Amino acid sequence: MTIPLRLLAACLVVLGWASTATAEPTAEDKAAAEALFEEGLAMVERGEIAPACARFAESQRRDPQLGTLLYLATCHEQEGKTATAWVEFKEALAQAEQTNKPDRAEQAKQGIARVEPNLARIRLKVVEPADAQTVKVNGREVRTFDVALPYDPGDIAIEATAPGHTPHTATVALAAGAGTVDVTVPKLAADATVVDKPKQPEPERDRTLAYIVGGTGLGVVALGFAFGGVAMAEQGSADESCDGRFCNQEGLDGHDRANAWAWASNITIGVGAAAVATGVVLFFVGPELSPAEPSKPTASPSLGPGPGQLGAGATWTF
Repeated sequence: MTIPLRLLAACLVVLGWASTATAEPTAEDKAAAEALFEEGLAMVERGEIAPACARFAESQRRDPQLGTLLYLATCHEQEGKTATAWVEFKEALAQAEQTNKPDRAEQAKQGIARVEPNLARIRLKVVEPADAQTVKVNGREVRTFDVALPYDPGDIAIEATAPGHTPHTATVALAAGAGTVDVTVPKLAADATVVDKPKQPEPERDRTLAYIVGGTGLGVVALGFAFGGVAMAEQGSADESCDGRFCNQEGLDGHDRANAWAWASNITIGVGAAAVATGVVLFFVGPELSPAEPSKPTASPSLGPGPGQLGAGATWTF
């Protein structure tokens, strides 16, 4: 069908252009838009439809006008981009009705009536979509499936991707004219190169220092309790040399010795407890052992009296 571009251009000149921009274009934009539109008209006269459409599109971008939009839609119609033209005619109709321009609304309706019966459509069906799967048509994500959607005729690139899966790509040759092509996006195969990493075991740590410090701390705590026992014994012996509130010299000396042992007990128990706490911390934050590093000797505390004495030490295991 031959599109009456010249007749439409004449109508647009008579009717004038109505701005649809939400922001006022600058004088530079308006001048550029006018020049681009005139250049587009000249290209149409020479039969250069595709570059003419590009000029009209840029003119519309710089200084949106209802007339330019109608001309752009007609140009795309003649170029064979039926889906693009259909959308532009629809948009022009909405603007014309909103601004109460019945003549331009009629032009938009005629354009829709010419294009709509010849729309080429694609109906996408996705089989068992994976988590976070996306489907793109000509590089744009599509979220509507099982519905015949119009596209410009030509090669249509379809791509489906999902994390951890092998992408699926296909090219569909969409012929001009009315019709619907059904395209099935298959279930995406799991990517064999993506292997779940096994959970790393808790690293083995060198806890030698933790055992030494903690074990020594336990020995010191035990020694502190032993000092406390000595203090209690001295206290009992001193009390035998006292009569109520009054003590002889031996009783006074005994109480002094008991107090000294009690202080020693308190300090020793405190130091030992601190050492035990430090050993616990070192047990969890000690340095990691490398796989090739041999095991190191460990120590465990031991407490035992020797002849006439109280001793604390550690037993080493290799």
